[in-house]
Amino acid sequence: MVSLLLTGATLVVCFAIFVRLFTFRRGSLRFRRGMSCAAYAVMVSAGAAVIYILIGDLWVPGQAWPVVIQLIAFAWALLRSRGNLAGVLRPDQPVWSGVERRQK
Repeated sequence: MVSLLLTGATLVVCFAIFVRLFTFRRGSLRFRRGMSCAAYAVMVSAGAAVIYILIGDLWVPGQAWPVVIQLIAFAWALLRSRGNLAGVLRPDQPVWSGVERRQK
């Protein structure tokens, strides 16, 4: 039962990560090839997890609940940054906080 719940949560969270990264609009943000490649890798792995869960090849065991919680935290940060992976990976430049830092 726990395994089924964790697998369902992983399916939903990976789908949300994939959709949020796929619909990201750069706008006036700077293009960085490394961040773009990292976002592509995360999107491919999240999409692959969704596909493997749907065809029945991937089940999350009950002992993997900490990994699912980390995945949920990553998805939450990605949604807060409006899909900007650089905003998640570079905490010194928070684009999701809504408050600009004061220059000293």
